[in-house]
Amino acid sequence: MKFDGQNKTLGEGTVLRAHILKIPLNRVSPGMSFKSELEEGNEVHGFEATLPEILFAKVKGRHKQSSEMRVVLMDITSQIPFQDQNASQIVGKKVIGISVGSSPVCGLPKAQRVVLKFWHNQLPSNATPQCVFWDTGPNASRPGSWSTSGCEVRAGTNHTTCLCDHLTFFAVLMTSSSEIDSVHQQYLNIITYFGCIVSAVASFLTICFFLCSRRQQRDHVVYIHMNLLWAIFLLDMSFLIAMPLAPGGGEAACKASAMFLHFGLLACLTWMGIEGYNLYLLVIEVFDFYVKHFLLKLCLVGWGLPLLLVSLIFVINRSHYGPVSIKVYESSESYTNATICWITEEHIHNFLNLGFLSLVLLFNSVMLAAMVQKILKLRHREHQWKYVVMLLGLSCVLGIPWGLVFFSFASGTFKLVAIYLTTILNSLQGFLIFLWYLAKVLQTRKSSSMQFTSSNSLRAQSFGSSL
Repeated sequence: MKFDGQNKTLGEGTVLRAHILKIPLNRVSPGMSFKSELEEGNEVHGFEATLPEILFAKVKGRHKQSSEMRVVLMDITSQIPFQDQNASQIVGKKVIGISVGSSPVCGLPKAQRVVLKFWHNQLPSNATPQCVFWDTGPNASRPGSWSTSGCEVRAGTNHTTCLCDHLTFFAVLMTSSSEIDSVHQQYLNIITYFGCIVSAVASFLTICFFLCSRRQQRDHVVYIHMNLLWAIFLLDMSFLIAMPLAPGGGEAACKASAMFLHFGLLACLTWMGIEGYNLYLLVIEVFDFYVKHFLLKLCLVGWGLPLLLVSLIFVINRSHYGPVSIKVYESSESYTNATICWITEEHIHNFLNLGFLSLVLLFNSVMLAAMVQKILKLRHREHQWKYVVMLLGLSCVLGIPWGLVFFSFASGTFKLVAIYLTTILNSLQGFLIFLWYLAKVLQTRKSSSMQFTSSNSLRAQSFGSSL
């Protein structure tokens, strides 16, 4: 494009403008800045781009015959061309594109990065700014996505500064930040570690007590409980390994730890689903049933399905398992990173883990409600406290307290309370089942000589004893 003067502006509207500047190569100065006009009334008031001297040196080396170069600043106030799968929210819908010459620029040294400063209204307390660029990816037919690679953010009260090592389309992404400060994070870590250790020990002791028991008749229901306790034991132990292994345990060890942790989680969810299915057979279907190799088939599902899912994820892409950084905010402007060996792809966690948990909780909640209805229909209620113990234990083995995890997506004080309750109850699940199992053993010994005349009462009591 040929034009008179040193600069030209294309587009006078509020959605799209392009500022073209001629920069003579003999007049390049260190830290050249380009500042936009003040836009009052908008969420983003303006921006300033500072280009390092090395950037022009790189472009000059590619175009030795040219005496000047063109700098193009694209000012876009619309997110329509930049729609990603996560429905990301851009501050003020302001996107800035920068190009120097006609060649791509990337890999700038840290001391000479492009500095882009956005002035904007004060962000909500639960929002954290992120500097992102539009990554089109290798496949042009697919929509792009916002990426933080190569960009560093420095947040202020009414402004955000981005330092990036390349040139492209930039924006400030507004993401929900944790409303839990570092103090609560430390408390939650202590509770989690303590709960996992107690739960793992209690689960192991319960299994040993069951194996050493002299009781001749062992119902398959009890074997299902023991498999669930094994899954909880594996989940607790894998979590205790995954946390300290992430910072410096090596890539291979971290991947193995992440797979082991994911397998423990899926196994725990699967066996909780099997508990609900077994409750369905005992309460809804019939009380006396026989299926050949029933327990073996349940074990194939309970342990085989998690192993299959973890193996498929690893075979499809090995990078789906590895170290994952979790931001712990000390204030609205500063944070530290905590690392754990886990699933690196957020979509797998959201759709597989949370989806699987939702299905298990929905089915098990219906089964628990059916059990409550059966108990309420009993004519003889002189042993109500026994049924209360039974229902509390069923809530633990069915994983009903896991439903509190969905309340952690709220905000404010309610979110903080939900996270604490979720951490306490879920980390102590093995210990709670141990207490319930011990109470049932003592209850069974005390009531071994008692007889029930009502057939409904007899069925519920025999079912409660087997649980």
